[in-house]
Amino acid sequence: MKVNNYLKQKFSNYSNGYDIFIMSITIYLLFWLSVLFVYKFPIGLDKLYFAIILFIFWYSKVDYFWFAFFIIIASFPGSFFIESSGDAVRRLPIFTIIPKVSFSVFDIFLIVSLVKAIIKGRKLRIKDVLNIKYASIFLIYTLVITVFYGVSLKTFVSLPLRGLFFYTFFYSFPALVFTRKDTYMFMYMFFPFVFNELFTQAYLLSTGKNLVNEFYSGATSLVVLDKLMGENIRAIANGHAIVVLSFIFALALMNDSDKYASKGYLSLIIIVSFLSVIFSATRQSMIMLAFMFILYLIFVNKVKPGLVLQLFFVGVIIFFLIDVLNVFNVGRIINASFDRLTGAINFSGGSIEAEDTLDYRLSVRLPIILENIKGSMFLGYGFSDKFFLYNDGHLGGVLIGVLQMGIIGYSALTLFVFTIYSTSISYVKRFGEFNTSSAMIKTFLIGMSGYFLLNLFINPTIVFNVKATPQEFFILMVLISQFLKYGRIENFYKNRKSLKNISQYDRIKN
Repeated sequence: MKVNNYLKQKFSNYSNGYDIFIMSITIYLLFWLSVLFVYKFPIGLDKLYFAIILFIFWYSKVDYFWFAFFIIIASFPGSFFIESSGDAVRRLPIFTIIPKVSFSVFDIFLIVSLVKAIIKGRKLRIKDVLNIKYASIFLIYTLVITVFYGVSLKTFVSLPLRGLFFYTFFYSFPALVFTRKDTYMFMYMFFPFVFNELFTQAYLLSTGKNLVNEFYSGATSLVVLDKLMGENIRAIANGHAIVVLSFIFALALMNDSDKYASKGYLSLIIIVSFLSVIFSATRQSMIMLAFMFILYLIFVNKVKPGLVLQLFFVGVIIFFLIDVLNVFNVGRIINASFDRLTGAINFSGGSIEAEDTLDYRLSVRLPIILENIKGSMFLGYGFSDKFFLYNDGHLGGVLIGVLQMGIIGYSALTLFVFTIYSTSISYVKRFGEFNTSSAMIKTFLIGMSGYFLLNLFINPTIVFNVKATPQEFFILMVLISQFLKYGRIENFYKNRKSLKNISQYDRIKN
């Protein structure tokens, strides 16, 4: 009781600081309990454990917590739960509902959350101004193309069918997580796992092996060496989605007028996220985060010195502590990451030479996918066997999108995405800078822009799911829809209050 009162007193300056602290600790402990059930406890207990969790979720009132938890464990935090093959001895359990058709924990959660949203969820009374529901038209189009080209039942069930479950999030999340507080809490739940990601990267750099191997030696966990980094281990962050989402969420919450948590905490999340990306030596992620941060300073923060100075001092302290603790040579790691960032393309003798994996992608893999796109340039291959035969996820989302939907379908999808931008920006202008949702919406649009940049050249982020994993771009789309709803409600009441004050003034004057 004394500890509880002490904590409440410590967080009394923040409207929901105590709740954030307690739920953050809870979700982090639940994650490690899940690790133990999957990797250490007797095989079979993991199914019972997750069945109990799903049962608790059905009756829970904190749906934001469970959406965050299942998205996190499906995003390979710290290289845990990365095993996906059905014959893996230790992995997140799969459930067989009908013979020869099995579903993962994340699949089952999405199904249960959809049913819960239909039965228990709040019916949406505010118009979805983004018209996200129209994305289903593109899915129907893709499925028609799939039938035309043909797909084996095994391929369809194990890949696209399970991937399509993710889009139930468009309905179930707004129906179950409909208050502003719960949406904020959903974002805060990701932050503990940024520290978890950095810790597992540091462990790999200092020991030469992944932390997951300490729990289970047979885990699917590789130590990557890169010729552009010399003898340095490349500490890839497999929980990349968590890191980038946390970076965007922290930037968005910096403008929270309700003071849910300390700005110092949010600054720490931003710095640690960027540090994790640097340690991973992932070129596209470094460029992506820098791109988003610059846009944020220009369009949201308006280059106010406070945030920049705060981030600078927090960053200096972190680097100082790492250097003092001397766990590993952080200077060498950063230099190696910079070498990999700048070493992708060299200028030699007046010609451009691509190094490392980039050379293989451009010289071998790119001609293959371009040649096969020509086979169905306008309609694409849908989720057919041909699509999976030619699919290459390292050549940019535009090529994969055209391979999947053709020029016609992908052009329509791109136009749909641009309407989301234009509609959101028009509402922000209508709301004005003093609406508490305006900065949030702009920050999420900046986050989507980062993924859009990534989609152009490297990873497919704006294509329909072919794996049973969350898609960050579409999560941000739903959050924008949420804050447009909050902004419209706030705008309505402000205008109503303003009109009421005017009428009172008229009565006094007359």
